Amino acid sequence: MNVCKRILGILALLLGAAGLLLSLAVGVGVWVVKEPVTAHATHISERVDAALDLVEQKLEHARTSLANAAERLENVKEERRKLPKDSQRWDFARRTAARTVQRSLAPELSDAHKDLHEVAEGAVVVNSVLEDLGNLPFLSETGLDMDRLAEMNSRIARVAPAAWELSRLLGEADPEADAQMSQVEQFVNRLRELVADYQTQVTQVRERTTALKAKVFAWITPAAILVSAVSFWIALSQLCILSRAWSWIRQPGRNPSGRE
Repeated sequence: MNVCKRILGILALLLGAAGLLLSLAVGVGVWVVKEPVTAHATHISERVDAALDLVEQKLEHARTSLANAAERLENVKEERRKLPKDSQRWDFARRTAARTVQRSLAPELSDAHKDLHEVAEGAVVVNSVLEDLGNLPFLSETGLDMDRLAEMNSRIARVAPAAWELSRLLGEADPEADAQMSQVEQFVNRLRELVADYQTQVTQVRERTTALKAKVFAWITPAAILVSAVSFWIALSQLCILSRAWSWIRQPGRNPSGRE
């Protein structure tokens, strides 16, 4: 009985010492890692903000380019309605309309295409970061709609060549020019709607990520305090275990009541 108690005391002493050291290490270490964790959270936040800034900037550029394209297209339609009956003047006006499409409409659409490509790159960064954070349930947030973005890029990839084809048809006085112009106009108007909807979605994602950032930074210090308090409470309990184990080792012939 006494030998068993002595062995148990030694084991309890070893385990208590290990628990004491571990709990103290955690209690102190949580404050050591708090600064790197805060710095990492700040870096992630800045990365998301920069990506969203890029997305918002490029969407606004694309929206402006599409608005300009729609205005140029409307001007071309108006000029065609006013085409003179005189053959020579008609040819001159027709060539002018074709040059307007080539020099203003098509470049605006190309610029919008480039902007939307950069929007896609920024959206990938935002979604990648949010996906990583989503591994923690209380930090899960939805990102940007990549399917909608793919639709916009697919549409604008078709409308830019269509605009160049329109300029060719206008230059050749092809009777299909009006149908082609109507198709380009539908493409542009639909793209403007998609871009406006996507800007609304980006604004919503910005609001959610801002709230998520506030949540993370609000919990870093309280979490460190909680972990530290629990660790020191465990360390105190380990001291009680060490004290009892030491008494068993020093007085192997006594039971806990002090009788033989």
